[in-house]
Amino acid sequence: MFCIAAFIVFAILSVFSATYRPLAAKAWHCVIRRVTFRPCDISFSDEVKGRLIGKMILTHPRWARFLDRWIDWLAFAFVLLSIWSVLYLAVAGLNLWVWGTCRPANVESCSLSGEACGVNKYQINLLDAVREGRIGEWTVAPFAQFAETVSRIPDRLRRWEATDFLPPTATYPLAKDPAKPYALEVLDPGCTFCRKLLSNIQSAGFENRYNFTYILYPIPDAKKDTGYKFAKSLLLAQTIEAVKMVSLKTNPKDIPPDWQLLEIIFNRIDPDGLDLQTKFNIAFTTEQAQARLKELLKEIGYGPADITKITRLAAGDDVAHSLSEQKEIVENRLRTIKIPTLVFDGRRYDRVVDVKTLK
Repeated sequence: MFCIAAFIVFAILSVFSATYRPLAAKAWHCVIRRVTFRPCDISFSDEVKGRLIGKMILTHPRWARFLDRWIDWLAFAFVLLSIWSVLYLAVAGLNLWVWGTCRPANVESCSLSGEACGVNKYQINLLDAVREGRIGEWTVAPFAQFAETVSRIPDRLRRWEATDFLPPTATYPLAKDPAKPYALEVLDPGCTFCRKLLSNIQSAGFENRYNFTYILYPIPDAKKDTGYKFAKSLLLAQTIEAVKMVSLKTNPKDIPPDWQLLEIIFNRIDPDGLDLQTKFNIAFTTEQAQARLKELLKEIGYGPADITKITRLAAGDDVAHSLSEQKEIVENRLRTIKIPTLVFDGRRYDRVVDVKTLK
């Protein structure tokens, strides 16, 4: 193990200084002998130990004696850590290619994930595993995650068609045109990156070139009191879905009312300077959020009777069933772990897509 550890160290040092290249070559010769089950060159080991300990014994004799005694075990530990580091880096690279993030269980913890809200999967930590007697689950979790990553490789290579994932209640900001291709976005009304993507889509005129629709997916989070990543996501999704079921008596904008409501939630900035989405996420109580939604429905053009009907539908079984169908599409067919997810032109993007790409 000492020769292997020495080769790793001297190979790195030789990149920056030619002084270490002869030692790296000797270490490599020793490694070759090791992997072919031949004894290592003892003189090389003694040479390196002599150089290292010889300088230290004059200034730190106690440390020199300690190192002389334990250097082989330290080299063994160093090699194991090096192997673990290489494997960890390789797995992170595979995750980044397959999932678009180096940590699928916690998307936001990876700086390379891009702009997205993570659909994080809870993984038990060591302390909780010991406390709850779930050591086996904690031990197996990384291997289960790796197996899932490998199983997703075909998804990375396939062609994605929006028409394969259209929800039964899909609506479009403009009238459907059979000559246009389809595009689909998975969004959470509480996700700021979904708001940013919709802004880019509108800036690029994307909805004019595609039959563009969306899937509502309030991101679940078992650690939150509400059960969702954003406190009012479910309420917003229920209301938007209910609006699809109640037609406007007059619609001068000729835009489906659910799209009007979604755009207001994403784009409205109140006189106090705060955007409406942020208020729904962190400022409004449930009662305040419900009252504000009723105001928005009135602004869109609904009368009192229709607003009451929408409120009732939002809490009813039909909306719950529709959202459940959309959840099934996201979790079992698209299997996304990052929101927003945009599908168009045979490709899939699990992040905010820039205006240039959308044009």
